[in-house]
Amino acid sequence: MEWLDKMKLMFTPAHKKPVEDHIIRDTVTRKMVEDAEELLMRMAKNAPPSNQKKSVRRKQKEWTIKVKVTHKWISVIMLDQKQSTSAVKKRIVIVCYRKYMKAKNGIGVCKEASIRYMKDGRAQIRSIRDSSLFQSTFYRIHQVDAAFSNDSITYEQTSKELLTNQQTQLQDTKSTDLLYLLEEAKRYVQTVQQFSVDPLIESRMQRLIQQGEKLQDDFSLLDFEERHVVRRMFKEDVPTIVHTYLSLSLKHQLEHKEDLYVALSKMELTLIGYVERLEQLRVQRMNHLLKLQQIRYDK
Repeated sequence: MEWLDKMKLMFTPAHKKPVEDHIIRDTVTRKMVEDAEELLMRMAKNAPPSNQKKSVRRKQKEWTIKVKVTHKWISVIMLDQKQSTSAVKKRIVIVCYRKYMKAKNGIGVCKEASIRYMKDGRAQIRSIRDSSLFQSTFYRIHQVDAAFSNDSITYEQTSKELLTNQQTQLQDTKSTDLLYLLEEAKRYVQTVQQFSVDPLIESRMQRLIQQGEKLQDDFSLLDFEERHVVRRMFKEDVPTIVHTYLSLSLKHQLEHKEDLYVALSKMELTLIGYVERLEQLRVQRMNHLLKLQQIRYDK
C-alpha cells in the first residue's frame, strides 16, 4: 500500500501535493496561524448586522495577515515579513466560497488552500487543505461566514464542531512524535477554553501539557510501554474524556466535574512519575560517564 501511495504522489500536480510538516511546524508559523485564527474569531464576534464586505489587515513584526470578506468568498492570506525568524519564508492563501454560493455539508467549499515558498532556489507550491495545523482555521472561516450571513447557528455550535474535528485530527494522526502531539493538544485546549469549563479543569489540562513538555528532550530514554502511555494520553485519553464531558448537559457536567478533575490529576501524577524517572536515568547516565572518564584518564 505504501508503494501505491508513493506512485500516486509522483503523478499528483505540485499544487495538490501536501506540504511537508517541517515547512510549517516551526514556532513562528504556528504563532502566525494562531494570530490569524484570533483575528477571524474577533471578526465573527463583531460581525455587522447585515451581510457586508469587509477587509482587515494585521501587521506584526514577523508576519502580515489579510482577511477579506466579499459576497462571493472569504480569503485569508498569511505571509512572512523580511524580519521573520522562520527558516522558510512563506505565503499562505486560503479562499473559501460563502456557503450560500457553494457549500458541502453546510460549509463553504474551499476554493484554494496553498502555501508558496522557496526551496533549493526554486519556487514551490503545496497544498495545506488536509494539514491538521490549518483545520481550525477553516472552521474559523466558517464561523465568520455564518456570522456575516446572520445565520441562526451559534458560536458555541461551531466551536463544538471544531472541537469534534480537532479530536478526530488528534486521534487519526499517524505521527508518534511527542512534540507534534503536544502541539495538537495545545490547540485542543485552546478550543476547550471557548466553553464555560471550570478553571480547575482547564488548569489541570494545561499542567498535563507542561509535564509532557518536560519529557520531550529525553523521551527516548523511557521504555516502550511508558512512551506508549504518554502518546495514548495526549492522542486519545484526554480528548475523549473532555469531549464526552462537554457533550453532557450542564446538570450532568456539575455531577461529573469532580470525577473529571480526579481523572486528569491521575494522568498528571503518571507524567510526574515519568519526569522523575527521566531525572534518575540522567543521573545514572552521568555517574556512568564519570566512572568511564575516570577509568580512561586516571593514572
